[in-house]
Amino acid sequence: MISIINRKKTRKLLYQELYASTFWVIDLTEFYNSFFDEIFTFERDEDYLKEMNKIIKYHEWFFIFVIKKYSPKFDFEKMNIVNIIPIYIALAEMFFIDEEIPWKVSVNEAIEVAKVYWDDSAKKIVNWVLNKVLHDHAELEKSKDNYENTYNYSIFKR
Repeated sequence: MISIINRKKTRKLLYQELYASTFWVIDLTEFYNSFFDEIFTFERDEDYLKEMNKIIKYHEWFFIFVIKKYSPKFDFEKMNIVNIIPIYIALAEMFFIDEEIPWKVSVNEAIEVAKVYWDDSAKKIVNWVLNKVLHDHAELEKSKDNYENTYNYSIFKR
């Protein structure tokens, strides 16, 4: 069996990990091992998973700010987490990951993940927010480190 690192599949695994983390504190080793029982033919990108997990949980306040700014019709605390997680992943890639990933790739991948785990409404919300971010990326890039954590809210169990 050939093992290759597949970023698309690793992103979906990251989504599943983040989703599970909204319900309980998970043991990542146990969680990952539950997915890899000689069944999968790809190797997960460990460095990407670790970096993204750290970024998403550390910068969640910025992601909440962005979602609230670009989806004012929705009460963030009542938004479905299946809509939030793909946006978090894309924003982490767009603003904080060390690796250079084209922004449009991050947006398209987030939309694809939203389509896999929810319906057309998720795809539309993710697309709407992230296209607004693309439009205002320069402003957000300048100010991404100047926001204070003013939200006493997290989608994750800690």
